[in-house]
Amino acid sequence: MTKKDARITLAMPVYNGANFIAEAIESILAQTWTDFELIITDNASDDETPAIIERFAKADERVRYVRNERNIGAAANYNRGFELGSGEYLKWCAHDDRLSPNFLEACIATLDADPSLAVAFASTTGIDLEGTEIVATGHETQSILSDDAAQRFREAITMSGTCFPIFGVFRRDQLEKSTLHRSYYGSDRALLAEMAIFGGFKRVDEAIFYNREHPVRSINIDDKVARSKWQNGQASRLAAAEHINLARHLFEIARRHGDIASPRRLRRVLWARSLRPRELGRYSLELTSMISPKLAVGLKSAFSRPGPSSPNRHRQSTSH
Repeated sequence: MTKKDARITLAMPVYNGANFIAEAIESILAQTWTDFELIITDNASDDETPAIIERFAKADERVRYVRNERNIGAAANYNRGFELGSGEYLKWCAHDDRLSPNFLEACIATLDADPSLAVAFASTTGIDLEGTEIVATGHETQSILSDDAAQRFREAITMSGTCFPIFGVFRRDQLEKSTLHRSYYGSDRALLAEMAIFGGFKRVDEAIFYNREHPVRSINIDDKVARSKWQNGQASRLAAAEHINLARHLFEIARRHGDIASPRRLRRVLWARSLRPRELGRYSLELTSMISPKLAVGLKSAFSRPGPSSPNRHRQSTSH
C-alpha cells in the first residue's frame, strides 16, 4: 500500500542547531494537527545536530532527515526543504523557535476556509535563551486583506520590522510559481511580496509563534559580507548589497504575474518606494561599499543619526 502524502510539509533548515533544535522538534510533534511531514535539511552541521535529529527520526516516521554534503547557504537550504516536500501546504520552521500546539490546526483551518488567502500566520511572542517569554523583536505584522493585488503588494513591501509571516503556512501551488528564496539576505521580504500578489495574509491570533532572541541569530550579524556568507554559503560583496538586490528582485516579481496584477501598477509602487531618499541613500552606500568598503563605512558613520530605533536597523528579515 502506498503511503498517503501528508497534508502539510514542515521544512526545517538547520546548521549547528544543537542548542535549540530538540525543543523546536518537540513543539512540532506536539501539534494537535498530526497529518504532516517534517523534513529537516542539515547544512553539514559539525556539532551534535545530526545525532539529535536522527534520534527523533528513528522514533517518529513523520520526521525525515536530509544531510547536505556541504553548506549550501541558508537560502538554498530553505528552498531544498520545499522541493523535497509533497504537502498541499508548506511551512518553514526555524530550529530555534517554538509553536503553540494549535498552530498547524488553526492556520490550516484558516486557509481551508478562505481560498483568497495566500498565507496564514500566527501572532508572535518572543522567548529568550531559556524559553522565557519576552517582548518579541520587531513589530507585530498585521493582516493584509485587500481585494486589490497591487495594494496587497504595496502593504507587503512596506511592512515594518521583522517579517514574521515567512514562518506562516503557504499554499504549495503558489510557491511553485514563485521565485522562492534568493542568495541575498532579506530575500524573504521579496518572497512575501510575491505571495501577496497571489492572495491575502491572515494573522491567526489564537495560534502563537514563539520567536527566540539570542546572540547568534542571523539578524544579529552586523557585517553584510558575513551575512551574505550565511545566506548563500560564500562571502560576496555583490550579495551583500541587500537593498539593491531586493529592489532588483521586486522589479523582477512585478513583471511575472500579469494574469493577476498589472505589471505597470506594481512597477509604479516600486518606483515610489525606490526613489525615497532613504532608499536612495541605501543604494548609494551599497554601491560605494562594492568599490571601497572603507569609504562606505566612513560615509555611514558620517550620516548615521543614532536614535531609539537604531538597535533594530538591520532587522529587515526573519530568516534564521
